[in-house]
Order: sequence, then C-alpha cells, then structure tokens
Amino acid sequence: MRLNIHSRRVLATGLRPPTTTCTAGPTTHSTLVPRPRTQPQQPLAQSNGASRPLHTTASRAISWGGLFGRKKKPASSNTADVAAGLSGDLSRAKTRQELKDRMTSPGLSASPLLASELEQQGEEDGTASKPLKTSAARNEIGTSLLQSDLQRALDPDPRSRVRWERKMVVRHVSRMLDPKGQETRDERLARTERQLLHKSMPIPTSTKKLVHLARQISGKTLEDALVQMRFSKKKMAKEVLWHLEEARDMAVVERGMGLGRVQKQNEADGEGAEASSPNAIKIETKDGRWLEITDPSRMYIDQAWVGKGIWRSAVTEYRARGRRNTRWSPSSFLSVVLKEEKTRIRQYDERLAKEAKKAPWVHLPNRPVTAQRPYYSW
Repeated sequence: MRLNIHSRRVLATGLRPPTTTCTAGPTTHSTLVPRPRTQPQQPLAQSNGASRPLHTTASRAISWGGLFGRKKKPASSNTADVAAGLSGDLSRAKTRQELKDRMTSPGLSASPLLASELEQQGEEDGTASKPLKTSAARNEIGTSLLQSDLQRALDPDPRSRVRWERKMVVRHVSRMLDPKGQETRDERLARTERQLLHKSMPIPTSTKKLVHLARQISGKTLEDALVQMRFSKKKMAKEVLWHLEEARDMAVVERGMGLGRVQKQNEADGEGAEASSPNAIKIETKDGRWLEITDPSRMYIDQAWVGKGIWRSAVTEYRARGRRNTRWSPSSFLSVVLKEEKTRIRQYDERLAKEAKKAPWVHLPNRPVTAQRPYYSW
C-alpha cells in the first residue's frame, strides 16, 4: 500500500516535535523554527510584506507506555479480597491457612471484605475477634466429616428418594389388597435378597486372556477370589484384584451386603452377652461341590464374564514387497455379580423340594396285557 504526500506528512507530524513553518515573501526557502513549550501559542500577524505562516501543526502527546507495556496496578492492601490474593502460589503455608480459615468459617467473618469493619466493631465493643478453631469433624482442607454430610454423596436427593419409596409402598399395598393381585417371584426375591452388578473400566488386555481369570473366580467366595488374584502369576490379576475390592466396597456401602455377622456382634455387645457361634449349614452347589456356611450374609461371586472394549491403539507394520498390516491393541472389561450365601441356600432348598415332588420312575407300565395272539404281529 503506497502513501501519497499528504499521508506521509500527516504521519510524520505526529512523531516529530511541534514546529512552525514560515516562508518568506519573495523567496521560496522555508525555515523550521522550533516552538517553545513553556510559552503559549501566539497568533502570527499576516501581512503582504512580512512572513506569514502557511500551516500550524497541533502537537499530540504520545504514550509510549501504552504501546510497549501496561501501567502497573496498585498493590492490593491487606483488606483486599482473599480470592484475589489466593490466586497466586498455593505452596505457601500462609496462603493455605488463609484458604482453610475461609472455608471453615461459617459466619460473616469468612468474608475478607468485612474483616476491617468487624475488627473495628470489636474494638469499639471491647471484644476482639478470635481466630476460629477447626473442629474434629473436619479434615485438613475443611471438608466436613459429619455422617449427614457424607451421606449426601450416596443420597444426593433425599426428598425424591422418599417420594419414590412412598410411591412403591402404595403400589405394593394396593396390589396386596386386590383379591387378584399378588407379589411375583422376582419381586419377592428382589425384596428379600441383595445383589450387586459391577462392571470394571477398560482393562488393557484381550478377552482371550481375561476369560481365564473370570472362570477362575466364578463361583468362589469373595475372600477366596481375592486370595487367588493376589497370588496369581497373570499380569492382569492385579487389575482384577482391584476391581473385586472396588465391587466389595460398593456392595457394603450401597447395598449393605456382608454385614450380618457384624450386626449380630453389635446386638450381642448391646445386650452384654457373648455372640453364639451359628450352626453351620451344609449345602451342595450347582457344580456338585459341598459347602459349609456359617454366615448367610457372606458374599460370593455368582457370575463373572468378560466383554470387548474400545481399541486402544493401532500400529502399522510394514512388510516386504510393499505390503503392510495394522496391529490393533484391544481392551476388555470384567463384569461380576455379587450375592449373599442366603441365595445359594434358597437354591439348594428349591432343588431338594423339586426332587421330592417327583413321582418314582416306573420301568414298565402297570397295565394288563391285552390282544394276545398265537402268531406274531409283524
């Protein structure tokens, strides 16, 4: 882009010091006379014989700091907002303590904007503000450890849960009062027995390798499965072990599984008597193994299966004669169903009842022989 003479003149006059161009009458020679900055601008007299100004350029102050930098902000005072102060380095102990005090202060003193006013009011009243002490119900970062607050993680909307439970109770009672209504078998099992279905995150292995570990833990108690995975030589046994521990914790916390022995012990301690050892129940599993069960609430792995996950990566392998192939890295997941031993006890009793209902097998039909002939029928 080319600039004409007028544009160059305009750009040049903004960067040079203010001057006044004067031209003599009979000659064409121009003289640059610098204008003094301390004296105000005086109008020049115009006459035919004397020199007269052709043009006067107004000076404009240029802020070089606005082009190459910014003005420094004033330093924040001690009563400034803590949020602006805490946006810096959190590795300092003082900064972490201020953040902790602000999170744990329940009153207006937690606001740094009102700190000066509260201190001034305390001095006038004669009561100085004292630093708040963190209670034992909070951890080091100020998070509450109360049972009601921790329960929010598992029950975030208690009102909706109560409404849903009330709706289900009303539906159940209305069905029971109906002469033709009755509780189905699936509903009765869901009400009396507990189970948990847990699916793991994608594990970096194939289903062909993970299926052997799934078959190894299927049907075993949860304690036996954890021991098997702890001492297994397989590489993915550690991943399966972590997944089983996570499923166990979720079953205990969310479903209340495996707490029968603990509840009996607490009841015995409350009554002041020793907990009596329960009688062992001997049952036969579906695969023909005999078990002795002393705790009906003990958890076991009822089902375990694997499935294909997303592909993790694809590597191109270049071969001879311009050929190539792609090697895909698979991933898989493990799903387990945890149940209590009372489910296996029920299944064993149902199998015995089914066998008892069967009639004895008759080798030959008990009926008289008819249509006898002295010759063969074929």
